[in-house]
Amino acid sequence: MRMSEGVTAAGAEYLEWIYRISKEKQSVNPLDLARALKVSAPSVTAMLKRLSTAELIEYQTYQGISLTPKGQAIAARIVRRHGLIERLLTDVLGVPWEKADELACQLEHYLTDEVEERLAAFLGNPTTCPHGQPIDLERPDRSLLLSDMAPGDEAEVSRITDEDTGFLSYLSELGMRPGARVRLQARAPFNGPLTVTVGESTHAIGREAADKVRVAAPEEEITP
Repeated sequence: MRMSEGVTAAGAEYLEWIYRISKEKQSVNPLDLARALKVSAPSVTAMLKRLSTAELIEYQTYQGISLTPKGQAIAARIVRRHGLIERLLTDVLGVPWEKADELACQLEHYLTDEVEERLAAFLGNPTTCPHGQPIDLERPDRSLLLSDMAPGDEAEVSRITDEDTGFLSYLSELGMRPGARVRLQARAPFNGPLTVTVGESTHAIGREAADKVRVAAPEEEITP
């Protein structure tokens, strides 16, 4: 299947992830994409060459990857469609949030512009996906890492940056979803686990997991 700009669905997926990763890191490299897309390094290299030839990215070996204006426009639209489809799946069809990402990846490339706008209106123009990820990545993000909270701090979960099925299922068991109130009780030394209270339950959470959960800044409010 091809998008209207002549970009394959696979190519659009790369553009989407370059865009997403660029909002979390200062520089995007091929290894980042291999991990995110669960593909081999040679596959990443081949796709980057095609995207560069199509003038959708700027990339030179051993240097970071960046989107051209055309590439960013495509990526931004895919991110928006992805979030809207996830909202439809979870909010309307009742699909568990841990399954929404994978299904949205399969459907996002098939939406027309008209269907995208009708879907946004039907859903009430949501600003985030069910995992709290912004539908518009250019929107300012002042959220903080859960792992950066100090003992005694309390905040509201704003978004989950890893939408892996197993990880989301784990967070669901803890009740740690966007909108949930969390309080950091203690930090174990030497990069040990964090003790966090979610609602009335207290759990020990590893630093790696805590680095994938972001909380709203004190003055910030969660907007669905």
